[in-house]
Amino acid sequence: MSSSTPERAAPPDVTISIVNTNNRDLLQTCLYSLFETTRAQMQVIVVDNASTDGSAARVQREFPQVTLLENETRAGFAASHNRALECGAGRYLLILNEDTKLLPRCLDTLIAFMDAHPDAGACGPRLWNGDGSLQRTANRFPTLAFGVCEALALNRLFPNNPVWRQNTYAEWDRATTRQVDAVSGAALLVRAAAISQVGLLDPQFFIYHEEVDWCLRLRQRGWKTFYVADAQLIHYGGSSTAARAPEKFHRIYWDSFLYYYRKHFGAPAYWLVRGLFETRMAAHRLKHKIARACF
Repeated sequence: MSSSTPERAAPPDVTISIVNTNNRDLLQTCLYSLFETTRAQMQVIVVDNASTDGSAARVQREFPQVTLLENETRAGFAASHNRALECGAGRYLLILNEDTKLLPRCLDTLIAFMDAHPDAGACGPRLWNGDGSLQRTANRFPTLAFGVCEALALNRLFPNNPVWRQNTYAEWDRATTRQVDAVSGAALLVRAAAISQVGLLDPQFFIYHEEVDWCLRLRQRGWKTFYVADAQLIHYGGSSTAARAPEKFHRIYWDSFLYYYRKHFGAPAYWLVRGLFETRMAAHRLKHKIARACF
């Protein structure tokens, strides 16, 4: 009498992590587009970030094939994604915003690209705004000069300055596939083997800059990151908590921005960028205080 060991099931092609915070309708659109446009074997995990709009119940009712993880209290973007990524069984892992809609073959195209480029640690698609205009995603890693320009608001006041142009690949129209420093965290596909080397997202970033940090850590371990123009999705944006509470998230943005500089540039650069930012904000508050006193 002979016995045989059952074969292990092949891992899914990709694990998709979607973090949702009170975006029930957009999450529904995202999930439908994911299942309607993708042929690859998927493990889909939604992390509901303490939503109060019935998002979790809708996922359970309409998408029984999705694994639902619920945060009891509001957590950061990186920490929430890490909950799903830790469960990921796929050859690739995708972090995906809930306010996105995949266009036909988007994810399949990204997977095929990664399969054909074994030196690629990560890649991201071309992003469109809801009105059909292009989102100019994919940037170079921030430099110290970029940090100074951000702290002094020079990038906002003079958006065509050479430091900003260098950081944003201003000469490139995003219509072609190319290697880049970092792609948008709205849709970022990473090789599981690369994550085993560099680790998950850094949860010290509550939101913003965590994907840039991830791509930099991949680069430091010899992996490349690519922008794949033939893979496309719509990123609606403007519906996040950041859009609903701009002052709060302006501070969160800067906390993450400064943490990036402390982590990758060291204390002197951190204190320089922070000092310039705090000085600008103090001057801004004083200006408004004087204006109120005068009028």
